[in-house]
Amino acid sequence: MGDRLTLSDRWTAARRDASMFVRTYLQGRPPAPLVRRRRRPTPLAVVRGGADQAAPLDGRPLLIDEVVRETPDAVSLWLRSPDGAEVAFVPGQFLTLVVTVDGQTLRRAYSVSSHRAHAPRVRLTIKAVHGGRVSGHLNRAAAAGATVRALGPSGDFTWDGGREELVLIGGGSGITPLMAIALAALRSEVPPRVTLIYGNRGLDDVIFREELAGLAAAHRGRFEVRHVLEAPPVPWDGAEGRLDAAQLEDQLEAIAPTDDALFYVCGPEPMMAAVRAHLDTRGVAVGRRREERFSQPAEREAPPPTGPQPARVTRGGVTEEVVVSAGETLLAAGLRAGARMPFSCTMGGCGACKCRLVEGEVTMEEPNCLSPEERADGFVLACVARPCGPVAVEVDG
Repeated sequence: MGDRLTLSDRWTAARRDASMFVRTYLQGRPPAPLVRRRRRPTPLAVVRGGADQAAPLDGRPLLIDEVVRETPDAVSLWLRSPDGAEVAFVPGQFLTLVVTVDGQTLRRAYSVSSHRAHAPRVRLTIKAVHGGRVSGHLNRAAAAGATVRALGPSGDFTWDGGREELVLIGGGSGITPLMAIALAALRSEVPPRVTLIYGNRGLDDVIFREELAGLAAAHRGRFEVRHVLEAPPVPWDGAEGRLDAAQLEDQLEAIAPTDDALFYVCGPEPMMAAVRAHLDTRGVAVGRRREERFSQPAEREAPPPTGPQPARVTRGGVTEEVVVSAGETLLAAGLRAGARMPFSCTMGGCGACKCRLVEGEVTMEEPNCLSPEERADGFVLACVARPCGPVAVEVDG
């Protein structure tokens, strides 16, 4: 004997049948798979969404106030809010820019490289990478007076005070979050000792070269910059070669960091792997390390889209039923339907949209910030997760 149908059940079934009719006969699309669902003790709340409810994923507008050429392949964009409000952030965080290139909307994350004392302006520094559609576009075409859209700030590669010594280790564009951290530390009430070990190919590739020299002069004895160049000019009295384990050993021996020093590392993956291995050798505890990885956008490929799939999103005992369109993420579908789903970067880099997958399967873009332990516990990132079939997720809060 089957379950008795309540008025709510009949209404849900009628809406489902109407939706299938529209998709199949009016739009020429096959219906979503029919799945027998278990009755749930949680209340059902179906919210009708609209296009305007997906607007949060478009970010907020920021005006380009000034464009500064830092190196031949890197620019700084000084941004401000049109209403004059401060763009709040914690040193080390990043913003996600939503940029249209050749008619396609793309999202890329760029670290804030300024200090909050520069408010209401905020600085993003962008190095053009090989094949980088957004970084190349912004280096070529960004101009004062133009508008970009931004999400965030996001990320936990941050410094909010404390410690008597910071050791910042960076390569190339990895200087950007490290610069914000250095500026904050040097302006703090009790400034720590800060050492920056910075690797680049040549002197012309050093982002913020003059600004770093000025900071070192203004904070002599408190801030030191140690450049490592693969192809230095002649003459050159700094370190020469790659910033590898052997070079890092020489640099750390020279500065003799204390046993309480906090290490921040950001740069190309080979450099970061060498630093990681050397810090292991030195016995530096994991709790005294912070890492920020910059992934190449070209390496991030979304999985092929499936057909429309039903999804349940539960938060605080309230369940929203949504349909995830072909190629759509769980986050986009949930917001479109009015579900209360937290998010920040929308690129899988911060974990703000983490939720637990309780039914079904999803594919996720890689790389993303989930740890192996989080994956094993069933967590997914709604902003880069696309269902392979009917799914159900639970959101904290």
